[in-house]
Amino acid sequence: MTKEVNLSSRSLKRDEMIKYAYELFYKNGFHATGVDAIIQGTGISKRTLYKHFASKEGLILASIDYYHQTMYTVIFNYLQKYDSKKPVEKALKIFDFLSMHVDAGKQYGCFAMNAKNEYANKAMEIETACDAYVQALQELIERYLKEGNLEDSKSLSMQVMMLFEGAIIRSKGLGNSHPIKLAKAAAELICNQ
Repeated sequence: MTKEVNLSSRSLKRDEMIKYAYELFYKNGFHATGVDAIIQGTGISKRTLYKHFASKEGLILASIDYYHQTMYTVIFNYLQKYDSKKPVEKALKIFDFLSMHVDAGKQYGCFAMNAKNEYANKAMEIETACDAYVQALQELIERYLKEGNLEDSKSLSMQVMMLFEGAIIRSKGLGNSHPIKLAKAAAELICNQ
């Protein structure tokens, strides 16, 4: 019983560090956020941090995984609740989801894209983790496009993702959702040809 409590306690500490680091990384960036800020904010010792993560990059990878699991689930559930007989419309609701978040003031961009940009050509594991998130979203879109019987749904889903990623970057830079609405209109055009 004591061993289970210790494992549970360690798991809770690990989760707490990941969530706190995720918030700091998202708000301040990865290079601008030092391990000391995470330690100070969580009250966990440096020794404890490094017992759970071999390096800051290990903590970043865990944060990307946390984002991947959490955000994918939220997006999937958002798209699933949309009641439409047209799967293509359901796929393109991903732009509405993004607009809703940007309009609510969540303008930090995509956590995975931010990490990939900061670690481009510097940390292959981080880039791979970021690519896995984008790939999962693309496959979700592709699934809906296939259900809509669109030809070459693989290529179309890649194009939709490119528009989605571009919309994230532009909306972050402009601080509004207008680029997202434009990207959705372009996605509708390519999907309805």
